[in-house]
Amino acid sequence: MTDTFVKELLQGMLLLFLHPLFYGFILVAFLIGLKRVKRERKEFKVRVHPVIDNLIFSLLPGILIGLIGSVIFVAAGITLPLGMIALIGVVYLALGLTFKTRFMNPAYAVSLSAVVGLLLPKFQLGISFVDQWIVDVQKTPLDSLAVIIGVLLIQEGILVIWKGADRTSPRLFKGKRGHYIGAHEATRFWIVPQFLVLPVGSIPVLDWWPLFPMGAIGFSFFLVPFAIGYRQLVTHTLPEEAIKHLGRQVLILGFIVTGIAAVGHFYNLPLLIAIAIAAGLAGRELITLVTSQRDDTRPSHFVPRDQGVMILSVVPGTPAAKMGLKIGEVIVKVNGVTLSQESSLYRALQINAAYCKLEVLNLNGEIRFVQGSLYQNEHHQLGVLLVHDVVDRNAAVGD
Repeated sequence: MTDTFVKELLQGMLLLFLHPLFYGFILVAFLIGLKRVKRERKEFKVRVHPVIDNLIFSLLPGILIGLIGSVIFVAAGITLPLGMIALIGVVYLALGLTFKTRFMNPAYAVSLSAVVGLLLPKFQLGISFVDQWIVDVQKTPLDSLAVIIGVLLIQEGILVIWKGADRTSPRLFKGKRGHYIGAHEATRFWIVPQFLVLPVGSIPVLDWWPLFPMGAIGFSFFLVPFAIGYRQLVTHTLPEEAIKHLGRQVLILGFIVTGIAAVGHFYNLPLLIAIAIAAGLAGRELITLVTSQRDDTRPSHFVPRDQGVMILSVVPGTPAAKMGLKIGEVIVKVNGVTLSQESSLYRALQINAAYCKLEVLNLNGEIRFVQGSLYQNEHHQLGVLLVHDVVDRNAAVGD
């Protein structure tokens, strides 16, 4: 029994690399980075993070969190047939055509797949495997989908709290008064493969497993690629504070959806299952809309100041990064010169082309002093990005 179990797990793992959606997700992550770098160069004349930054720094956390979800799915025996797995992939593809990262999310993909399963009429196309998939979709238990939505929302909440605020991208756009203001954009695309149970294979039914047998007599495993797309624009505060707040909301929503789905399953209450699926879809969208509305109605945090210049971002590997300057701190003086705008910063740096001394107002409102060497022959490259006007730029900030 143990050998069969391990064998099926290894075979299920190999199936991940045969799923075209896995490679599609990698391509999407690359395109997100390409779009971000293009925008950063346009607004700041510099690339803040590499093109493949999102893929590199999101892949491992996504896989780790996916393993946790896999333990839950395998232990509970969350069963999905191939037809429903294929449908979820098709829905992911359709959502990708919106070119909005946040819609590439299991809360949308799995919920909409459940709706399709409910509304799909009985018909045949005369293609054997497609006809079987249609039957699979119609027979998929909705309580399985509800649990998957809830657990994946929990995973998203954990990832947003854990990694959502890392390496955010600075933004510039026009505020309501016509002046440019700064913002931070967190765009993440986590690939989170999950082991699910297929209702076909050599693993026999146990007394307590799986919870969703679908009438099958044998089971196997499939490491299914899921993606968690997430985007948040923050203007009213420091990015970490706002992003972790949203992550906690998603985490709570995930526990609520999972709890409702579990009660609906064990007490055989189809209405609760439907409520859980609807709550996952509507709740995730509501969190996004409320967060965006809150950000739009509050005063902007990154704006030009009468005294000093606020750091919108710090380019990794630059003197500013080595000196420990942080997003949101205010540079008050450079080489003894009091600053009032971006141009005064560069003039003050020219006083000493090889070394600079800074007086900085930290995030606690206290003055601290930092100093460090500058790059030879590049004294203007301190490595901080500030709010400034952008010429001939569309001010839209949509995803």
